[in-house]
Amino acid sequence: MQDTIEIAPPQLLDRQAAGERLVARLKGVIAANKMMTDPLMTYAWSGDASSYRLIPAAVVFINSEDDVRAVMAAARAEKLPITFRAAGTSLSGQAVTDGVLAVLGDGWRTMRIHPGADQITLGPAIIVANANAALKKFDRKIGPDPASQATCKIGGVVNNNSSGMCCGVAQNTYHTMARLRIVLTDGTMLDSGDEASRAEFRATHAAMLEGLHTLHHEVMADPDLVALIRKKYKIKNTVGYSLNALVDYHDPLDILIHLMVGSEGTLGFVSEVTYNTVPEHPFKSTALVPFPDPQSAGRAIIKLANNGVHVTTGVTAAEYIERRALATVEHLDPLAPLRPYLTDNSPAVLIDVTAPDATTLEAEVAKAVALLASEGATHIDFSTDEHRSHALWDIRKGFFASGGAARPKGTSMLTEDVAAPIERLAEFVLDMRALLDDHGYDDAIIFGHALAGNLHFQMSDDFSKPDAAHKFDMFSKALSDLVSIRYGGSLKAEHGTGRAIAPFVEAEWGSKAYGLMHRIKALFDPENLLNPGVLLNADDKIHIKHLKVMPLADDLVDLCIECGFCEPACPSHQMTLSPRQRIAVTRERARLRRSGEDPTLLKRLDDDFQYAGLDTCAACNLCSLRCPVGIETGTMIIGQRTERRGDFARGVAGFAAKHTGSIESAMRGGVGLANMAKSVVSAPVVESVTETARRLTGKRVPRIYKALKPGPGAPTLPVDRQDPKTTGFPVPVALSGRPRIVYFPSCATRMFGATKSDYDLLSVPDAMLALLERAGFDAVMPEHLNGQCCGQPFQSKGFPEQAASVGTALKTQLDALSGDGSVPVVTDASTCAKHLREFPGTAPVLDSAEFLVTHILPRLTITQPLAVVAVHHNCSAQRLKEQPATETIARACATEIAVLSSVTCCGYAGDKGLFIPELNEHATRFVRQDIPASCTLGVSTVSTCASGLSEQAGIPFVGLASLLEYVSRPVA
Repeated sequence: MQDTIEIAPPQLLDRQAAGERLVARLKGVIAANKMMTDPLMTYAWSGDASSYRLIPAAVVFINSEDDVRAVMAAARAEKLPITFRAAGTSLSGQAVTDGVLAVLGDGWRTMRIHPGADQITLGPAIIVANANAALKKFDRKIGPDPASQATCKIGGVVNNNSSGMCCGVAQNTYHTMARLRIVLTDGTMLDSGDEASRAEFRATHAAMLEGLHTLHHEVMADPDLVALIRKKYKIKNTVGYSLNALVDYHDPLDILIHLMVGSEGTLGFVSEVTYNTVPEHPFKSTALVPFPDPQSAGRAIIKLANNGVHVTTGVTAAEYIERRALATVEHLDPLAPLRPYLTDNSPAVLIDVTAPDATTLEAEVAKAVALLASEGATHIDFSTDEHRSHALWDIRKGFFASGGAARPKGTSMLTEDVAAPIERLAEFVLDMRALLDDHGYDDAIIFGHALAGNLHFQMSDDFSKPDAAHKFDMFSKALSDLVSIRYGGSLKAEHGTGRAIAPFVEAEWGSKAYGLMHRIKALFDPENLLNPGVLLNADDKIHIKHLKVMPLADDLVDLCIECGFCEPACPSHQMTLSPRQRIAVTRERARLRRSGEDPTLLKRLDDDFQYAGLDTCAACNLCSLRCPVGIETGTMIIGQRTERRGDFARGVAGFAAKHTGSIESAMRGGVGLANMAKSVVSAPVVESVTETARRLTGKRVPRIYKALKPGPGAPTLPVDRQDPKTTGFPVPVALSGRPRIVYFPSCATRMFGATKSDYDLLSVPDAMLALLERAGFDAVMPEHLNGQCCGQPFQSKGFPEQAASVGTALKTQLDALSGDGSVPVVTDASTCAKHLREFPGTAPVLDSAEFLVTHILPRLTITQPLAVVAVHHNCSAQRLKEQPATETIARACATEIAVLSSVTCCGYAGDKGLFIPELNEHATRFVRQDIPASCTLGVSTVSTCASGLSEQAGIPFVGLASLLEYVSRPVA
């Protein structure tokens, strides 16, 4: 069946024109490259993690409170609504709009830990996991702990009152917030922690505060309404506004601040929050416990829940995982011990027990074991193994995406989260399963934060089919009746109301409470400027409008649910496109290509995708490490590059593949000539000339910059270690009888050298040979190194045949040198090691990091360690899981190491640093914040990455071998 989409409303063209006018109004206030109205970028920002899609009239990046005020004024003038967006992991449609999408930029990435770490002040663009990482050394964390914490940002957490797996009700933002700084629609800033700001606000907004005071007194005069509100917030609840503020506080200013929490961007903008941190006990034991049936699991959780009272010592998390949910992940290694205990109907509960000390932990685990056994748990195996715990929790956190990936291709994933009183959990689980099955969602899975009576479930449907929306509508109404009426629970426990539940808020709360919510909205936003239609909506069908279609586009990415978990790893995110956005746009292009409905739009999207989608993708595939199902967007992009290569380009690539030696010599010579020129003419002059040439040639000329240095070329083995003329072997063979190693200096290492440092460092190839000699190894190398290449540069540019040709030739030669695998091959670039492993052959290929840490470091004596060294884990090293090896070597070389936490892939991406330097600059824009003032040297395992980092970080980055050789050099 042909994919279908909703008919565009008549006012769409007016919205587009209004978006253009809004951008014109903001000219000079916000940078032009931070505002977008073109079809490609507006479509790229049209979806969040929910099942809804709305194409914004304009996308504007905001970085300050002045930007917020300016956007509000311009949107008001153009009669466009505004939606603020943090990470876009929202699941209820609250981060999409057909108005102005105001995206949080880098200006909001601020963090300050207060003395003693009892409080932390955060900007709204800080990722939750990054805040907790900074607090970890103090054994503290923030209260909210959503499963998406490695991606979601503080702004979204505050605005959705997000909770999570251990948070419960007591530790959400509403209860752990010490201070909030906000901007209202009239441009007023209120800082609730500043007495002067509070006093000024009381004077300027007396009428607003009086309105809130009136609402407070009306509620408190109604015992039934007070009882309803208190009951609703005993369990997790994010349906509607936070009405508990009207009963928990008397001062209208405090009521105002707490109403902002969970308001989903409909009342104002949150520019900063201070949290009271909570204990993160260092002692923890984890178990995934199977039960014979859902009833016994439910009864056990009721006992574990401590009557709904949140604890920080003892059982702090209990995640219910239904049998059908387990089926989507039981093939994974961490679940192997459970498989013998899983029947057709057995769920499992993932449990954390935490304590401040080992003795207390042992006692608490014993209590939990006895309780679980009393309800028939079939296998109880608590462990303090941190690696095992992380592996199990990663599976649980990834259910949203891994469960979504289990759906049929071409369908949309639907998700809801509900809560019921904990004492009714056992029957609630069964009724939820029956409801899903009765409405034809037999692929649905159920899991959730069971200690809080909170269940998540997700299912799929194809919204290109005419009856799918009606089916979802009927299910939603039945769900509202089950949860809100029969169980007195919450239709949205922690994901926020959004568009998904807006039609059912009144049914859950009743007309009196619902009327209060409308009055609150009117007090804060009388113009309905902020996120209209979210949280409150008169349209009883809004939950089945603007639903995403997910047309098939590429087997590599068809299972993507557009959750956005990949985005923090992507070097081009918020510069051009993220992996999620590349996939979304690819799907839309595929749909337009099949339907033929708008050839002009398709051509525009195809043309604009060249730079934003293809050229600026590093193809590092770090997105796959963040994706719970390992989707490699970079591989998809390489495939699209291949499709766009014409006969001429393939001919050039074929010629290059046959003349790699000449190209290597020319490249090294060109860099050397430029470096020589900088010694005669000032470096800025040389760089200016090359930039002019780049402009005139459409950036086809490589860039010259200060940190770019020529490489050492192919190294030479010591003469007394080889003599092929006398041995008769066709290649150099070591004759000493010492252990041998085949060493392949990568082409990048041969072509690009390290920036000059304060230390007398050898080049990477010379350092590798010196280390091998020092550790008692004899090295063997290919006889003719110039031009030898693993093929990765051809592969990344979309020439797989040429990559296979040169890579296979090299691997064949290395296999022969290794004696068909009897001697390992080591190379000095992580990218090269990873790529060589993908070719068939007998020789095991080791990267320098893993070889140095296992074979070389134990045989060395460190004679002159450095004080501090910065460490970058490039993309290939991360995919090879070499971080521990690299850090072990760095720690041996220095008293302190500083890992670049702000840099994932550095964006140099082979030669993109030469032709698209803005990618490298964007990917490393925070790198200087990661480097201590006393640090004068950094290390990376790829020479091109080191070159790009040297330019951006302000200190030289060198190869790992160069550093290790220096610090272990014999001292006279």
